[in-house]
Amino acid sequence: MRFAAFALTMAALVAQPHTPPVDQSERTRWFRDAKFGIFIHWGPYSVIGRHEWARHRLRIPQPEYDRYARQFNPVKFNAVEWAELIRSAGAKYAVITSKHHDGFSIYRSKASSYDMEITPYPGDPLKDLAEATRRLGLRLGFYHSIMDWHHPAYTPRRDWEPATSPGDLPRYIEYMKSQLRELLTGYGDVATIWFDGEWEHKPAGIGADSIREMIQSLQPNTLINDRLYNRQPGNPADFGTPEQYVPATGTGGLWESCVTINTDSWGYNKYETEFKTSRDLIRMLIEVASKGGNLLLNIGPRPDGTIQPEFVDRLQAIGRWMDVNNEAIYETTASPFARLPFFGRATVKGSTLYLHLFDWPRDGRVRVPGLRNIVHRATLLASSTTVLRTERDGEDIVVHLPAEAPDETASVIALQLDGAPNVLPYVERAAEDGTLTLRAAAAEIETRFEQRAKKENLLGRVYLTNWTRPDDVPAWRIQVPKAGRYRVTIRYAAGRASSGLPYKIQAGGQWVTGNTEPTSGNEVFEEFTAGHLQLKAGEQSVQVVSMAPAGVTAMNLESVTLRPVR
Repeated sequence: MRFAAFALTMAALVAQPHTPPVDQSERTRWFRDAKFGIFIHWGPYSVIGRHEWARHRLRIPQPEYDRYARQFNPVKFNAVEWAELIRSAGAKYAVITSKHHDGFSIYRSKASSYDMEITPYPGDPLKDLAEATRRLGLRLGFYHSIMDWHHPAYTPRRDWEPATSPGDLPRYIEYMKSQLRELLTGYGDVATIWFDGEWEHKPAGIGADSIREMIQSLQPNTLINDRLYNRQPGNPADFGTPEQYVPATGTGGLWESCVTINTDSWGYNKYETEFKTSRDLIRMLIEVASKGGNLLLNIGPRPDGTIQPEFVDRLQAIGRWMDVNNEAIYETTASPFARLPFFGRATVKGSTLYLHLFDWPRDGRVRVPGLRNIVHRATLLASSTTVLRTERDGEDIVVHLPAEAPDETASVIALQLDGAPNVLPYVERAAEDGTLTLRAAAAEIETRFEQRAKKENLLGRVYLTNWTRPDDVPAWRIQVPKAGRYRVTIRYAAGRASSGLPYKIQAGGQWVTGNTEPTSGNEVFEEFTAGHLQLKAGEQSVQVVSMAPAGVTAMNLESVTLRPVR
């Protein structure tokens, strides 16, 4: 009886929100400071093991899909182990699917008959995870789909599925609100309500404002993402949600890039063979933080509740890097530099400027462009007792480095300044002879949903690779010293499979086009003449656009050079 009473008491502690309302800056402070969270997509689709959109993609009739739902039985689910993995990775919060588009609620919902109660599993995974995360000081939020392929009142239905009822959207919205009330009153403090599946309706059609008001009446501190409002600029949501890409210069305001570790799906996919490397993920976390955002990194657990080794290994690797370097991530603000000449990023905390170097300079020096501050002290986070020598060179600060990088993935230098960083905007400037050399290391990738291109380094060379989408566009800002005609050359590596693929180099409203010529291998770089551009003097942008078919690798791009024609 004592144990039962204790269990009921603990459940009540979890169930009742207890944080008093705070003002807007305090509501969002934890989110701004956290920088790193874990996304969890989990439901009956994991039984199929193909994709969270499996019912729609494979056109599985509802009765057949229900059989998979009834098989969902996560007997090896251990909420404490999940929470410990999340914390050990260095994440500060998690967001889990309470209901995905298939309409199945991964908790015991009184408002629904399509939930954990139809499975053999006796517990409530969300209650267990809420308790485990709370004990470890992590915040927990709930993803909740506006779209619902199961509820008879939701419209529109799938175009491949025979209509079984006329639908009643207002009745469905009341149902959705009842589920949100359950989540906001039965699971303790809720960090975020993360909406998705909004694109089939306008905000007014679903009563977005009334949904937001209801959430805030129950838990005023809960943050709401932009997908309740069709991701429209200027909406009253708390943060934006770029998906599967990192914006070239951030988005302004609060934002969070949600990204998968694997390539094809968010839910468990037993057929998946392609995974981002730990190195890529650590660098992505740094890049997102340097642009003022958060990284929400997704895992899709198996139907038995275990997490596959490919995810565990990568989260543990991120955690090892964070153990050494987390002060350069948590509570930082965006880089004062819109662009940098070296392959790396910068973050700021007060008067400390952190330089994250992805490629260790062979000459033992890193140049920080346009930094006007006095540098009082420079150290490596991996060895804080090792003081680095710095010197001023014109408008720049040069930091002298040891021969070997502390961490091949990303080494962090902390510069203690005389105040908040004061910098001049960085643009690519010409050499004395007027030549502009635009290296991939200094490019920003202008992109959108499903980014694939990334920068990589090998043996002192930095290049753009995995360039399989025309929407991924490397770009530079340049200062043209003198108007005139410039010869354009491009340096890249390409195998025979890339032969003849078209590309375009554009600047100042003009462009030259070319076709990729194979080099002696995918990592053997050669220079080719692309044509001539007539450029005006002044600042402008340069872009290289692949016009190859989607899914085909254009080239590994190392640099573009603009040489004045005398």
